[in-house]
Order: sequence, then C-alpha cells, then structure tokens
Amino acid sequence: MAITLHKTLISQIVSREVITVSPDTPLIEAVTLMANFRISCLVVAVKKKPLGIFTERDLVRVANRRIPLGNQPISDLMTSPVVTIHGNLNVYEAYNLMLSNRIRHHVVVDQGGRLLGVMSQSDLINILGLEYFMEMRKVEQVMTRKVVTVGPGVPLTQILERMAGPGISCVVVVDDHCPVGIMTERDVVRLVAEGMTLDSIQVGTVMSSPVVSVSVGTTVHNVAISMRQNRIRRILVVDGAGRIEGIITQSDIIKGLEGKYIESLKEIIREKEDIFQQTARELLDKTIYLDNILSSSIDMAIVATDKELRIKYFNPVAERVFGCDAPHAIGRTVMELHALEGVAPTRLLKAQEIVRKKGKHFFPVEMNRNGVFRYYDGSLSSILDKQKKLVGFVLMLHDVTERRQQEKTIHHLAYHDALTGLPNRVLLNDRLSQALAASKRNGTRGALMILDLDRFKDINDTLGHGTGDLLLKAVSGRLLSILRKSDTVSRMGGDEFVLLLPAIALAASAELIAGKIVKAFRKPFVCDGHTFKVTASIGIADFPDDGEDEETLLKNADIALYRVKEQGRNNFQRFTLLQKKR
Repeated sequence: MAITLHKTLISQIVSREVITVSPDTPLIEAVTLMANFRISCLVVAVKKKPLGIFTERDLVRVANRRIPLGNQPISDLMTSPVVTIHGNLNVYEAYNLMLSNRIRHHVVVDQGGRLLGVMSQSDLINILGLEYFMEMRKVEQVMTRKVVTVGPGVPLTQILERMAGPGISCVVVVDDHCPVGIMTERDVVRLVAEGMTLDSIQVGTVMSSPVVSVSVGTTVHNVAISMRQNRIRRILVVDGAGRIEGIITQSDIIKGLEGKYIESLKEIIREKEDIFQQTARELLDKTIYLDNILSSSIDMAIVATDKELRIKYFNPVAERVFGCDAPHAIGRTVMELHALEGVAPTRLLKAQEIVRKKGKHFFPVEMNRNGVFRYYDGSLSSILDKQKKLVGFVLMLHDVTERRQQEKTIHHLAYHDALTGLPNRVLLNDRLSQALAASKRNGTRGALMILDLDRFKDINDTLGHGTGDLLLKAVSGRLLSILRKSDTVSRMGGDEFVLLLPAIALAASAELIAGKIVKAFRKPFVCDGHTFKVTASIGIADFPDDGEDEETLLKNADIALYRVKEQGRNNFQRFTLLQKKR
C-alpha cells in the first residue's frame, strides 16, 4: 500500500485490533497478557473510552520500586491521562507528535473520544513499508553511540534501577567488551509473567541471548528488515572484532522520515517552477508575453520584462502582491515602479547579471505591506528567442508565507508541549545540559524540581479531560508567574512538571521557591465554572551536590518527590536532606 505522509489519515490505516483491560484488572493478569501476546502496551478502557495506558516501561518502573504485583488493580499504576490523537490526523502529524512527546505509542480515538486503535513505532514502520528507508544512510550515521553495558554477574535489581531512568530501554551484557546478551523492557515483562523473584537474580542467568547485531557499514534499510524479521525494536552495531560501536532503535530509523517529507514538498515547488519556465520559453517572443498561459496562474506572481527590465507583462497575482494594477505597471522599468521596491532593486540588478551568465537565479523576498510581512521564493529567468538570444526576463514570486508558518509551528511543536505551550522534555534536556555546563565552568549552583499535582486523576475521572486540560493550563500560568524569566517551567506529560533553576545563590534558595509554590497552590483554581483545590508535591535535586548529569538529577528529584507523596503530599523535599536523614 502506497502511503503519502501528508495525505494519509491515521483512521485509514490504524489497526482496530487492540487488547484492552478494565481498570480493576489485576496487574499480574495484565502483565501475563502482555507476555502471551508479545505486545508492548495495554489500553485501560471503559466502554471504548481510554482511561490510561500501561506499557513495558511502566512495568520496569513498578518492578524497580519493588511494588508487589498480586491483585493490585492496573488503574493504580497505569499512565493517566493517556496521550491520545484523533484519527483525522495525517501520518506525518502523528509521527511528529510521537517525536515531540518522546513516546512510542499513540492511542487513536475518534471525534467522540472512543478508542479506534493503537499506533506504535513498529506499526509506523510496517505501514510505510521498507521502501521508505531504501535511500537512507549507513547505520553509523544515525545510531546512538552511548550504550549502557554491565557484566553478567550484576544483580537484576541494579539493572531495573538503571532502566527505570529516563531514556534507557535496555542494558547490554558484555564479557571482555563483547556483547553476550541483552535485557530489555520486554524481558522484564517475561520474567514478571513467569513469577520470578527479581531480587535474587543475576542478569546473566535471565538475559536474552544471543544479541542480534549488525556490522558498521550496514544500511539502515537492511537494519529495518532485520528488525521486522526478528520482531525486535533495537539492534547492536559492532566493529570487525565484535566490540560494541552503538545501538540503533526504531526511533533512530523513523527520524529520517522528516527530511523525506520536507524534500517531497520542495520537489513539488521545483516542478511547478520548471513548468512555468518551460512554458515561458515556448510561448514568449519579442512581442507576445505570456498572454495565454501565465495569466492563468493562480498562486504565482509573474512579471515579464524586456532585456532593459521594462515591464511587458504583469499578471493578476502580481497586481495583488505589489498592490499595483497592470496598466500602471506595463511600460515602466522595474526600477521606476515604486511598488516593486520590496524586491530590493540592488538585489534584482545583481540577479540580472547572474541570469545573463547562468540563465536563472533564485533568491528569497520579504515584503512588508502595512505592517504585515509576506515571504516569497523569488526567481529571475532569462527569455530567449528562437536564435537563443536574450530578449527579456521573467520574475516569479511564489508565496511561501503559509509554509514558513507551518515550518515554524512544526519546530515549535518539536520543542514545546502541545497543550500548555511550555517547553517539553527535548527543550528541557537542552537547557539542563547548558545549565550543568555553566555550573561546572563557573562553580555556580542550580536546582531541578519535579512537581506533581495531588489527585489530579480524580478531576479527569469526574469532570473529563477537557476540564483537566483547562486546569493544566491554569497551573502552567501560575508556575510561570512565580518563577523568574531565566528559569524553565516544562511539562513532561500528564500532571508532571519539571522546573529548572539554572542559577541559585544557596541550596536553601530552592527550598524557599518550592515553599512559595506549595503555598501558592493552596489558592483555588477556577476553570470552566468549577473551583478546584489542587495541591502540589515537589521533589528537589540540587546541582552539583545531587548529581552532575541530567539522568542522575531527574532520578534523585523523582526519589524526593515519591518521599513527599509517601508522607502525605502537599509539600516539598530535597534529595540532599533525604540522604542525610538516612
């Protein structure tokens, strides 16, 4: 099936075969289902309305926290609210949201919020077909070079602790620097479903072995084939001696689709410009300028001149673009026509000299009409007679304002949360990386806070996600009003926010700000006619004291947050003080 990224809707291709469970399903029963069907997630739903999702990564976090499975209902540990997309989105929009939210699954719903299906990275690759990856690069150009490795004798509990951190979905087991096995999230599902006691196991006894690997120089296309044949989501990359060079995942593969999508749009524009130039060469001579063809153009401003740049043709789109009618423009030179000054006469003269030598020149144009900016792709081409002598020029302007705005929107969505407009995990990691580098370079201090709304799930369950979304926006606004402009307020998804204070005077400064936030949240929120008393729990990690890298800081702040939750919520806790109490 041929798939067009910007035209094919998710509802046309999503698989309707979804395994769902009710909120009261025992967790051990849900994990057994995942293991038996070899699926990476379950949707928790009631009457076709998705309430949450439980993934392999959720299970790793549960196992790491030593939460007994037993008959505990899955609703206590599922991710909620679940990130959903409407079936009327196209494939490219769904792919872009998957990247910006850094998730591997999208729950697809109809206009009424009823479950249509689940789309994963594996589904996306299978739907597009492997031909989409034929022209992609060698594996070493897109692989992730940082691979977490351990020895066979490492306890499984340590493995779970590392995998529960952000961005780590597997650990490679090595012996003498060569891979001998791998422990993935799916392996954890298998072990839990088999009822194994994870506390007393060494990873070497339960790892998956042998490890599927490819050599440096293998094409991404061949890697995609191998993933499909082996039904896996990641493959190791090794050198000639069998030593690890990196790892390539499905996420690494689908990132190449964006460039393919943008290139297809550019190709459409190039084809249209080629059609116009070819038409001009065939129909124009010394006395007839574009009367039959160019006037029919509905989206391209076209101005034809003689070789002294005296205007001979001025199409209707050009009249709208330059705010000048054709009778007023024809007969004047381009330099005499004041309305054309937005094209920059000096640039046009330079372009004219280039065209005399090369036949065509491309340049961008920015025009300001009454404070409103429009952007164009401009080109100047030569007009040749039957003897191939230069007799004039064709100036063409194609309005790309909407495309530039869409590209700006796509760029914004890649780094910001779609609901609140706050920085997302990608932008937070970038700013955190810069803050840590500055802290190390200048000897300054900073802090990272993870804020979680207390009992937010109750609001979604009783009043619906629409009201919950309004509350999340209100929470975002209140946080922004409290923190400094130099600080970062980001949303990780659901009701979890991460606050970055890149520079603080003292470690106690973070506690003062956290206390101010907790106090501010005791003031009710008013959303959609409802008044909510929503409190906040905050975990704090200072740097450099509590960690000098992103992963450690997020992990320690999360530990502090869970301690606040255990002690009754509506408060804050510093990881440093937590360690001292121990």
